[in-house]
Amino acid sequence: MSPVGHILLADDDEFFRAMTSEQLSTQGHRVRTANDGVMAVAMAEAELPDLILLDLVLPQMDGLQTLQVLRNNPRTAQVPVFMVTALQDEDSLLRSLRLGAEDVLRKPINQEELLLKVDNRLRRKHREDSLNDLISQHLDPSVAYQLLHQHQPGQRLSMRRTHICVLFSDLRDFTQVAESIEPEQTAWLLNTLFEELVACVLRYGGTLDKFLGDGLMALFGAPIDYADKENRAVWAALDMLSCLEKLDERFRPLTGRSVDLGIGIAAGEVVVGPLGSQTRMNYTAIGDPVNVAARLTARAKGREIIISDKVAHALDGQIIVDPMEAVQLKGKSQAQALFRVRSGQRVEVALRRKT
Repeated sequence: MSPVGHILLADDDEFFRAMTSEQLSTQGHRVRTANDGVMAVAMAEAELPDLILLDLVLPQMDGLQTLQVLRNNPRTAQVPVFMVTALQDEDSLLRSLRLGAEDVLRKPINQEELLLKVDNRLRRKHREDSLNDLISQHLDPSVAYQLLHQHQPGQRLSMRRTHICVLFSDLRDFTQVAESIEPEQTAWLLNTLFEELVACVLRYGGTLDKFLGDGLMALFGAPIDYADKENRAVWAALDMLSCLEKLDERFRPLTGRSVDLGIGIAAGEVVVGPLGSQTRMNYTAIGDPVNVAARLTARAKGREIIISDKVAHALDGQIIVDPMEAVQLKGKSQAQALFRVRSGQRVEVALRRKT
């Protein structure tokens, strides 16, 4: 089945606009038209099209000027553009390609060629949009924008060594809770909880790594690094506990009890990047801090945040922590200094999302 899309056609030839609009509309596309460059820019900004067909010769602003304006505007910079022309001016055509036009259609346009090129580009755009949506589900929108639009052309995510902060959260005694309610109610409870917890991660520029049954794993400092990554992770954890207090009113009538969460945070050197097979990969982190954060989460009681000494020593003083008794974690040869984040702290909204 051919994809359908929203197409903006900018051409000063009334007959060409009418004929081409009819050809595209019969395929199910929604077509809007502009008769000059200024109008085309305004229409594209007001409602982003999936594809722009842009004539090279236009009044007020010619096609090259219009294309440059579109490409310099962050809102329209990623919209694919096909240039349309009856001219044989190769220099102008090359300039349009250098400015970011993806293809050139010469008048008189072959109808089959037009429909095939539009169909192929819309298929690719729909795939790109789906990928962008998937990335945005895992990242704060501002982080996703940096990753998608500010990296070098052709650059791909790869495994790299870096210093990050890892957060784990896990529900306490959830097996007993799940036993007392129906499976559909369990699914609703988890989805409702994860909606809030993921929002807390993204709010502070974190990356959702994965869901782990009734818990989750999040990264702070990858793929986008921040100097205050440890602060961000702890702020997110405090925000999670604050959200949990609000969710009590919704959960308690169903479960008959509070739903408690334990959180562990560790920092250090890891390798991060895509991990998996050629058919499926996940962006994740591998290294000792991941194991430490998981061990700390296992030790945390309900509504308790335990952090490693590296995290505690990196905090900027706005967050109050209390030392705990050193503990030899499973798999470790020496006792580890641990700290508990003092409960009840509130983070000012002004501190959030310093992205």
